[in-house]
Amino acid sequence: MASPEQRAQFELLAPLLAREGVDVWTATVADLDAGMERAKQRRAAAVARVRAVLDAHARDDISAAGALLEELELTAETTPPPIPDALTVSTRFAQLAQTLAPQLPAEVIGAVRDRARLDDAPEGMAELSDAVLLDCDAATGIRTVVRDHGPASALYAAASMTAAVFSRWAAHTGDPMDELVAAHA
Repeated sequence: MASPEQRAQFELLAPLLAREGVDVWTATVADLDAGMERAKQRRAAAVARVRAVLDAHARDDISAAGALLEELELTAETTPPPIPDALTVSTRFAQLAQTLAPQLPAEVIGAVRDRARLDDAPEGMAELSDAVLLDCDAATGIRTVVRDHGPASALYAAASMTAAVFSRWAAHTGDPMDELVAAHA
């Protein structure tokens, strides 16, 4: 059994471990360690998928980016979630855009927000863009889109928003998008 001190350390990670099916207060040390290992694998897989989608956008290969997202869309409602899963990847997209938001000039943010309001934009992209780029609150933005539109829509909204951020920023700076992706994603 885990000591109270060990449980207190894991308590900070309780939401992450709950997603892996581990209850911080009842799990053994082995279960806690196994849950953390799965969470690390899920994060690494999500980061790799985010990079792959952004790299496809950098090559202007929208069909490749779409294929990667469609594969993930099938995982949106799956329980337990596979590694990688749609919700984790969409959260990583939103968090990446959030980390860039303070560096972005107003015209880049405005262009992304305008793109989010077009008729062909994914459901929830406008709300997510406002939460992430204006309020720097990716967690609330993703929760709102998932609640209002579902996890698959959150995936597409987050991917579209983040790809738009990178492409608009690349156009603004004159740097190739693949270099910006390599430096940040």
